[in-house]
Amino acid sequence: MINGKLKYGFIKMELAVFCISLCLCACSGDSGSKEKEDVSVSEVLQQGESDDKSAKSNGKSTGPDIKDDSEDAEQTESKSEDKKVDAGTSSSGEAVTDGQANALRKAKEYLKYDAFSYRGLKEQLIYNGFSEEDATYAVDRCEADWNEQAAVKARAYLEYSAFSEDGLVDQLVYEGFTLEQAQYGVANSEIDTAQQAKDAAVSFLRYTPYSYSSLVDMLKYQGYSEEEAVAAADACGADWNEQAALSARNYMEYMAFSRQELVDQLVYDGFTGEQAEYGADAVYEE
Repeated sequence: MINGKLKYGFIKMELAVFCISLCLCACSGDSGSKEKEDVSVSEVLQQGESDDKSAKSNGKSTGPDIKDDSEDAEQTESKSEDKKVDAGTSSSGEAVTDGQANALRKAKEYLKYDAFSYRGLKEQLIYNGFSEEDATYAVDRCEADWNEQAAVKARAYLEYSAFSEDGLVDQLVYEGFTLEQAQYGVANSEIDTAQQAKDAAVSFLRYTPYSYSSLVDMLKYQGYSEEEAVAAADACGADWNEQAALSARNYMEYMAFSRQELVDQLVYDGFTGEQAEYGADAVYEE
């Protein structure tokens, strides 16, 4: 911006030019020209005052545009400070530390690839080295729907293991979900309990021999209903004679039995007399 002194400096320069012209005219004896020049000087002064008033009223300079470096420096510094504040505050204006910001980012990364309960996610962040305060801050603000997280977790379990409804609820509670969240998760997991019971029966028989009745009892213990357990035992495709023979061999690996003692043990385990006889014979004929 050009101040008034600078403005009138330009006017003085113009007056000096006119004065030189007047002197030349005086020397030539042209009085009419002098009078004309006097009028021009008066007009210039009036025009200069008018321009100065107009410039002041419009807030602009009529002279060359001179950049004020001090004002730009202040604006740049102000913008820099604003960025610093934005980097250290949440959208609500809450102060955020580096630890809180990093914990929140980590929490959201975890939720992209796996399902967590509130407690499970907090424990995971603490395990990763975040403080309990930063982990709590992150889990409180990660915008997770814990009911939906429970449903996703339930479906994930069902992809590789068999569960009854009650068993799956218990598993989700163990993972840190509340009872209400776990129940919501199971209800929205599209669980087929009949198929789950059958899968569980097949899985049990893959690792341990069972009699029909002991397998039903095991399924009921896992949370399946009597009807589901019986249907699963009927549909699992087990050969109960072979199950008796496998069980007999297991007993003989770590304890000595007479044939009759072995038959009695197998009957005690739920095999029928015929199945127990078959199992004992299979061992003693080897």
